[in-house]
Amino acid sequence: MLKHYKEFLSKKTGRYLLGIFLLLLVDTIQLYVPQVLRSYTDKLQAGTLASPEIWQIAMVIGILAIIMAILRYLWRIMIVFTALEFEIWTRKKLYNHWTTLPMEYFNEVKTGELMSYATNDINTIRRTFSGGIIMSVDALFMTVTTIIVMGTTINWKLTFLAILPMPFIAYGVLRMGKLVHEKFRTVQEIFSQLSDKVQESFSGISVIKAFSQEELDLEDFDKINERNFLENMALAKFQARLFPSVRFLGRFSMIIGIILGAKYVLSDTITLGDYVAFIKYLEILVWPVMAIGMVTNLIQRGLASMQRVNKVLDIDSSLEETDNPKDPQGFALEVKDLSFKYPGVKENTLDNVSFSLPEGGSLGILGPTGSGKSTLVGLLLRLYNIPRKSVYLGLQDINDLSIEETRNLIAMVPQDNFLFSTELKNNISLSDMVPDEEKILRSAKDAQVHEEIMGFPRGYKTFLGEKGVNLSGGQKQRTSIARVLYKDAPIIILDDSLSAVDTKTEEAILRKLRVELARHSSIIISHRISTLQNLDEIIYLEEGRIVERGTHEELLALRGRYYRVYEKQLLEDKIQGAGYEAI
Repeated sequence: MLKHYKEFLSKKTGRYLLGIFLLLLVDTIQLYVPQVLRSYTDKLQAGTLASPEIWQIAMVIGILAIIMAILRYLWRIMIVFTALEFEIWTRKKLYNHWTTLPMEYFNEVKTGELMSYATNDINTIRRTFSGGIIMSVDALFMTVTTIIVMGTTINWKLTFLAILPMPFIAYGVLRMGKLVHEKFRTVQEIFSQLSDKVQESFSGISVIKAFSQEELDLEDFDKINERNFLENMALAKFQARLFPSVRFLGRFSMIIGIILGAKYVLSDTITLGDYVAFIKYLEILVWPVMAIGMVTNLIQRGLASMQRVNKVLDIDSSLEETDNPKDPQGFALEVKDLSFKYPGVKENTLDNVSFSLPEGGSLGILGPTGSGKSTLVGLLLRLYNIPRKSVYLGLQDINDLSIEETRNLIAMVPQDNFLFSTELKNNISLSDMVPDEEKILRSAKDAQVHEEIMGFPRGYKTFLGEKGVNLSGGQKQRTSIARVLYKDAPIIILDDSLSAVDTKTEEAILRKLRVELARHSSIIISHRISTLQNLDEIIYLEEGRIVERGTHEELLALRGRYYRVYEKQLLEDKIQGAGYEAI
């Protein structure tokens, strides 16, 4: 259960032990107070208590109270603060682990569930490592030592009779702990679904509004929210029955102590001071017995959350990383008979794909939706495992390079232009820890987005909303292109990155890019032939296979699929041109 947390716990065990020691010191002082009251009562009954001694006893109790207050502060610093550090450490560990997992994992797990792991579950684990430890140690120590002190300093028989109900209370609470565990795990799973629903709805709010689906979306939300409410109510009702029951049963010890203790005093078996101390010890003892319920609930919650988090941490990254990475000998790219299929899918997404991209060369990829274009890009970026002897980069099998090195050599504009919720300039300089202002401006100008950025009130300091929601589709694409140009990697991949810009802007961008791309190897995926026609080679993908390849002129001469797409786009351009002329 704790295997993933040994690194932290081994470093912080000393602080935990010191905190526990201070906690036990407070408990020991707390056990001494009834003895002071015992002596005070006996002397008061005997009439031997002098006035100065009264002040001495009051001062002793006051000093002990001050000492306990200081020690309570110190043990909280040791335990509670360490638990907060543990929360931060665990969340970072979980986040780091997520970054190592392949795309298959994120394709299967929803964002809301991931958020639940990182928030609710880790918060619950932290409470277990703070309040759970405190109450467990406190309850165990106070129960054992209080019973021993009561038995040895007052009366064993009276002590035994008074604590008879307590083992039954402890047994019942421990049996009910399993139910708490199951109920809380269900609550956490429902919370994950609720988080995912909220995240998905707000991410797609524009679509919901465009299709007037607000009411339907609200109904879906209400269903999940109602389930969340019912499961939490079921847990709350269970706890509402558990804690009062424990408190009620715990009071039986107090009732037994009061009745039998009074009889023992009247029969001169114990003194009145013994009786006062005994009742005080019973009051102390009732708390740890009742705490068993809270401790059980807290620990079971923590175990349920820890099991969920451990389930994630137990997932090994399926990405194969070499133990002895080699250095690439140049940046030439060669793909040989590459075949690939996604896990759980029978048919190959790519089938015997082969091409070469020399240093400084350019390759265009055209094909219908679902032909495997983006899959090919994902493989080159090592988002999935690549069969050995299928892809070579710099004369080395790409599997012999480190994943980090491979990705550092490639800069890509993805089909889904994702921008982060930060300043525009930070999105452009994403690959650089210390942004170069001059380089940012140059990259934005080459991507034909500089003028529009300068039109914003805050220019490059404009803060973007989620996923760059305050930019148009074309502005997002051009900002992504600027980000790639800023990185200045040896290999540049543009995955349908000009689809949201008009033809005129596309031509201006391509003119600039031809200069920039001359210094790089480039792969450009596009549905527009105008984007690809000046590249060194163009391949036409269909159902994962290369069905045509050559230069623009060679492909037109074949009069095949590429030619038909060209003719269609040429006709569309003429129709649009005629329409513009009419206006």
